[in-house]
Amino acid sequence: MKIIVLHGDDSLRSYERLQKFIDVAKSRGLEIEKIYDKSKSVSEVLSSTSLFTPERFFVLEDISLITKGDGEWLKKKIDELDGTLVIFHEGTISKTFLKSIPAPTKIEEFKLPKLIWSFLDSFWPGDATNALKLLHKLTENEPIEFVFALLARHLRDLYWVQNDVKSVPYPSWRVGKLTQQANKFKNSKLSKIINDLADADIKSKTSSENLLDLLDFIIATKLK
Repeated sequence: MKIIVLHGDDSLRSYERLQKFIDVAKSRGLEIEKIYDKSKSVSEVLSSTSLFTPERFFVLEDISLITKGDGEWLKKKIDELDGTLVIFHEGTISKTFLKSIPAPTKIEEFKLPKLIWSFLDSFWPGDATNALKLLHKLTENEPIEFVFALLARHLRDLYWVQNDVKSVPYPSWRVGKLTQQANKFKNSKLSKIINDLADADIKSKTSSENLLDLLDFIIATKLK
């Protein structure tokens, strides 16, 4: 069996890559099976047989489904299994996890430019000037729609750690960093900015208003 790992903090690009793999598999007439049922172990799914095609294409988008036992079983049976297993993760997969499974045939990591992280980290009350400067520098090379989507996801994470930090599934260092930034916002203010972003997104799609101008206004008025 071939194992392909797609991961990295640029989850938009890694997910697009996943879709390309799926499209190619479909064009080749392969049987595609997504692994998501927690009532069945990953080893059970991979060892099951198919009446339709000898070559199967498995997609797993939740690495927590691969238990220690599954990893050990895979290492023993990898050469006996047919097909391809694509493991997708929204974020960076740890070296510990990669060591727990057979050496992947291919690993593709998609990283965000450092400037994007600088912009996201600058998004807090009192840092409007710096945030605007970084935003405009960033959009010289990156589409505003891409930056906007990342900011919306980042603010969702900040709101998440404010309201239910124990359920946030990120590494402790990441949760700590998000918590530190989230504490700079009053809960109601963060919620209001998220609503403003949603309104800006709708306006940019239903009128002639420019998304960058709308985001400029939000930063200048909400982070002052």
